[in-house]
Amino acid sequence: MAVTGATILAMTSETPRAVDERQTAWVAAEAHGCDMSLLESNLRKAPAERLRAHGRALAAALTLREAMERRATGS
Repeated sequence: MAVTGATILAMTSETPRAVDERQTAWVAAEAHGCDMSLLESNLRKAPAERLRAHGRALAAALTLREAMERRATGS
C-alpha cells in the first residue's frame, strides 16, 4: 500500500486514518504522540554536539548491557 500525503499511519495498533491535507506532517506527528519538542531541541544543537550526545548515550547503553550480561552469568 502506498502512503500518500493524505494518509498518516498511527504509531499504535489503530487502523490508519486520513489526515486533512492542510495539516502538516509535523502537526500529524504531534497528534500521534511524537515528542516534537525533543526533536526541536536536538535540531537547535550543532551536528558535532548531537554526535557527542549520541556517543555518551551509546556508551551508557553499552555499559548497562555489559552489567546485565555479567549479572546473568554470575561473574
